[in-house]
Amino acid sequence: MEGANNNDHEEKNGTRVTRRAKRLSAQSGKTHPTIQAKQNQMYLITTLTPAPVEQALINKMLPKELILRIFSYLDIISLCRSAQACHLWNVLALDGSNWQEVDLFDFQRDVKPIVVENLARRCGGFLKQLSLKGCENVQDSALRSFTAKCANIEHLSLYKCKRVTDASCENLGKHCHKLRHLNLENCSAITDRAMKYIGEGCPLLTYLNISWCDNVQDRGVQHLLTHCPNLETLILRGCEGLTEQVFAPVVGNMGNLVKLNMLSCFVNDDTVKNISEGCPKLEYLCLSNCSQITDRSLNHLAAGCKNLTVLELSGCVLLSDGGFVQLARACKKLERLDLEDCSLITDTTINSLSVNCSNLCQLSLSHCELITDESVHVLSEHNREKLQVLELDNCPMLTDSALSHLRHVRSLRRIALYDCQNISKEAINRYKHQRPHVEIQAYFAPVTPPTNPVTNRAGVCRCCAIL
Repeated sequence: MEGANNNDHEEKNGTRVTRRAKRLSAQSGKTHPTIQAKQNQMYLITTLTPAPVEQALINKMLPKELILRIFSYLDIISLCRSAQACHLWNVLALDGSNWQEVDLFDFQRDVKPIVVENLARRCGGFLKQLSLKGCENVQDSALRSFTAKCANIEHLSLYKCKRVTDASCENLGKHCHKLRHLNLENCSAITDRAMKYIGEGCPLLTYLNISWCDNVQDRGVQHLLTHCPNLETLILRGCEGLTEQVFAPVVGNMGNLVKLNMLSCFVNDDTVKNISEGCPKLEYLCLSNCSQITDRSLNHLAAGCKNLTVLELSGCVLLSDGGFVQLARACKKLERLDLEDCSLITDTTINSLSVNCSNLCQLSLSHCELITDESVHVLSEHNREKLQVLELDNCPMLTDSALSHLRHVRSLRRIALYDCQNISKEAINRYKHQRPHVEIQAYFAPVTPPTNPVTNRAGVCRCCAIL
């Protein structure tokens, strides 16, 4: 009887999820509480059914429109739980207007294909933004149903959905013609065919991320740029299938690009020349770890990309003062510059940037071992109102004088000084006392204790005995 009473109590309170969790736990053995909680949440999303009709007082006092407006502020889990309360709340909570933006990142691998299919059935044409970031169980079959029912989707993230193939991109091209933002990072199975489908079917695309998609080659990127004239952001990090000629045939189709990221791609001076000729609106460019580029690339950027505000060149070890002087004179809008491991540059580069780029607010000079206190002095004089972040790790020629100069930079928020051997702890402490709001990142290796001399049985040091 006691067990029956408990069941009646659960049924009256509508706790179908709890009973379901107990049944799952009994079948699979003991489950970790965190895992069990996630399973309960996913059960809510995938198996919602209307609760019995109840004439709650709140339903009599508030109009449906107001309850619907309240539900519009709830997250996914809260909406699902509200839908279990009564028939009216079920209808209002599952109204498509509440499901225009859905992010399943918190569930990640727990998301089963049926979840995406149910979302598509529920949201229909209302859904405009969906993130399946990290949902590795999602496959082409689920996305086929999704694309057919959610034709108004504008923002879609499939980041790390490694089971997604060209078939999903084909369905996106067939049905989702309003798509503007697409993230396919780490979808390693897609090929040039995917780019063809997306290019031909999604002409409104403004953002595409295909980082680490090694099977995408030059032809795929070229097809995309040809058919997506509104593309503003293209992220190609780690795309090893691309060659230095990737942009050569489509220079005339890159005019609207504002952001381009080619970290760790095979890029040389000819590639940068094509970029500079085709992208006059470019504001952000990442060529970090593109170790083949030389000062010719900087000259090309100076000639064609005068709107650059962010330039990342970490690991470009062949760049020197000559190229940076030309760049600084032409690209006066630079705000963030990453020159880590550009080991050939000297004070000449820093001085030219300080004088010409008055908006510079973030500068990384880590492992630029030839710069001295002089360039820090010039930087402090010309950028005292804008410079916020300065990274000087492993700059062995800098001394305590560098910190003295930086005291005058009122806008500074963070300084990195790891392994700057000639900057003392005392100088850092003085700076902290004078500018307590500035974060200083520094490391001092602990002093190695002297080795105790080994003595012989007579109490005489062996070294002395030998002498």
